[in-house]
Amino acid sequence: MSPLLHRSVVRFPFIALVSLLGLSACSLDIPVENELTDPMAISSVQTAYEALSTAYTSYPKMELELSLLSDELVPTYRASQNPQLAQLYAYTDYALQSLAKDLWGSYYETVKDVNAVLVRLPDLRSHLSEVDQLQLDYLAGEAKALKALSYLQLLQLFATPYTDTAHPAGIILKDRVEREELPRSSKSETVKAIERLLQEALTALEVKTRPHYGAAPGFINAATVRTLLARLYLYTGEWAKVEAITRSLVRQPLSPAIIPATPQAWTQGASLVALFATAVTESYYNAIYAPVRGLGYATYQLPRSRHFAETDQRHRSYALDSTLQVDATTTLPLQVVGKYPALIFSGGLPAFTCVVRTTEPLFLRAEALARMGQDKAARDLINTYLRLVGADELPATLTEATLADAIIEEKAREFAGEGLRFFDLKRLGLPVVHYTPNEERVALTLPAESYRRTLPIPATERVNRSIGAQNPGWPELLH
Repeated sequence: MSPLLHRSVVRFPFIALVSLLGLSACSLDIPVENELTDPMAISSVQTAYEALSTAYTSYPKMELELSLLSDELVPTYRASQNPQLAQLYAYTDYALQSLAKDLWGSYYETVKDVNAVLVRLPDLRSHLSEVDQLQLDYLAGEAKALKALSYLQLLQLFATPYTDTAHPAGIILKDRVEREELPRSSKSETVKAIERLLQEALTALEVKTRPHYGAAPGFINAATVRTLLARLYLYTGEWAKVEAITRSLVRQPLSPAIIPATPQAWTQGASLVALFATAVTESYYNAIYAPVRGLGYATYQLPRSRHFAETDQRHRSYALDSTLQVDATTTLPLQVVGKYPALIFSGGLPAFTCVVRTTEPLFLRAEALARMGQDKAARDLINTYLRLVGADELPATLTEATLADAIIEEKAREFAGEGLRFFDLKRLGLPVVHYTPNEERVALTLPAESYRRTLPIPATERVNRSIGAQNPGWPELLH
């Protein structure tokens, strides 16, 4: 095996499954309609991993849509070329209803695929050797973490903020493959279920003896799970737990390798860049560029307040520069998201996108420290990173709430286009401010209390009589 292929195996199990296990292109060697019902479909560790790859593949890639619902992208005059995205940016009810249907169905498809694997593991385990049992336990850890991540995404999208005790409804928790009419669990019950899944995953993945199929048999590892736990505790406002879980994830001194140094770094899957990356067949960023794939045809750009300075090392791979011709004599600088588009412009498409990046625990930890009143520790941590990338440091005059706000703003710049900002705005009760093309004027200000900040339960699910009431503000019957 070549060194290059080996690096791909370590980071990307979708490739690892093919190269290490010699699997065929189909997900299981049985008819598609029987894959989830045939008890013999998963009969070995190999076929169990093959089935889990289906769950990895079904995990939705909706980062662009979530970015459009936050404040990290601004339209250009070409935004009208994609009416669907323009309606989403305008927060129209119809566009939100359509997105809700897609997201609900996609995340629960992943949950179903995971359940199809988990339900068969106990019986399979009894027929395996001790070595294969270890491998199966590791696989179960990956599956539970993927299920927990899907639940967390659903909870943040389809439930009101965790602090809203007047509306306690969370999401539906599903452990079976078959369709069931289940009620929505409360937000606190959902949080406990997610935490339990992640803790069980962490126990399985923190094994002293690594499984024998490859150096890293799956996308998800123990560091990924710890980061997801920190996300969960940030959602519930448990700062001390965020601080504790991220201690081992943020090691000093910080390595420059955690920064994608060139546009090509986003396509190579370096292990220090991604804690979890998922395979894609086409780039979600393809939608914000015209078919000619030229920078001048971008439909969405970064807000000017979040442009990367020339001295910032992230400028080389996080953004692409262009200019806006205002009139015959006036131009303005323009930056668009540079993650993945460099490959698009060269005629290719990325093979994966990052779901959890190595730098995220740093920002989670810095915010938690600031919320706990540990201003110096929070400022030192975030400034260490900003010095590393060559960006302006946060001043010592920032303390407590103002320091936390500044960390959140830096996080918005770091993860622009990756879908995290939408969840931060919602949990912090910050307004969503959208602009007319090129930031000429404010087009929309959506306050925290707007019903549009929480997606509606899709009409396809409203036939479930046990599900309970529709989310507040949305009509009972939707398109």
